[in-house]
Amino acid sequence: MSDGKYGHLVKKLKYEASHGEYMTMPRGADLEGINLSFAWGYRRKVGAWGGDGGVRHAHPYGECLLFTGLDYDNPNYLGAEIELAMGEEGEKHVIDSPTVVILPPGFPHCPLVSRKVDKPFGFLAISLDAEHKMAEIPASGEESQSELKYRHLVKKLELRDTKRKTGGNADFIEWWSGKDMEGFNLNFTWAFHTGIGAWHEQDPHVHPNDEALLFVGLDPDNPNYLGVEIEIAMGEEQEIHVFDTPTVVVAPKGLVHCPLITRRVDKPYSFSAMSLNTEHETTWLGGKK
Repeated sequence: MSDGKYGHLVKKLKYEASHGEYMTMPRGADLEGINLSFAWGYRRKVGAWGGDGGVRHAHPYGECLLFTGLDYDNPNYLGAEIELAMGEEGEKHVIDSPTVVILPPGFPHCPLVSRKVDKPFGFLAISLDAEHKMAEIPASGEESQSELKYRHLVKKLELRDTKRKTGGNADFIEWWSGKDMEGFNLNFTWAFHTGIGAWHEQDPHVHPNDEALLFVGLDPDNPNYLGVEIEIAMGEEQEIHVFDTPTVVVAPKGLVHCPLITRRVDKPYSFSAMSLNTEHETTWLGGKK
């Protein structure tokens, strides 16, 4: 955690290791009490997932599962084949490219099984609750694959090339809003970055909702390596915080934040802005509109 008035909002990620895989799982209590939890990690093992991924269950809140590759030079390559069971029927869906899965409140899902892994991949679960809550659901014994009626909840993730020429903003990015996700009170991005400089010309800015900004590296063998040095200004005072390890920055609703400035890049990295609003609402306070 950084020093200063807003240092408690800049949080270094802490990973847990298990058999060569790494996961970090901040809850709302770790994120200044906002109504959000997430799990991010690197996976490489073939076979059934452990933890929540190993049993059929449901949550009383909405959740999004994001499966991403870790190759900046091939951003729409996953490098794995994953099977996910969905619904009461345990309908099997195979994920073999970057994908986002939308899970409405109360919707049964899992087990998850990695059927093939050619390269390690990344996994992000975004949960719309400050606490982890789940109920296990026994298998019905009547699984049917005659119709994939839940295919509308499985959405291909296609990172578009922004043709960035200057600044530190995304090279490849995709964005989802509530209308893409069963009306969830969430909009979020997933992106790969390599640029140096300010991200936006209009900063600072403010949102009418809580937001979490996630910065992670792309090395599955070294989860504590970000590969970049980032500067962010927080508050009307424009208090400067600098970090060079995987970090989540919490921006509570109404808090002025940014500019974001990439000061140094050694390796490509990933970024996600997770905002608790159906649409991305921003009030820009400076620069070009």
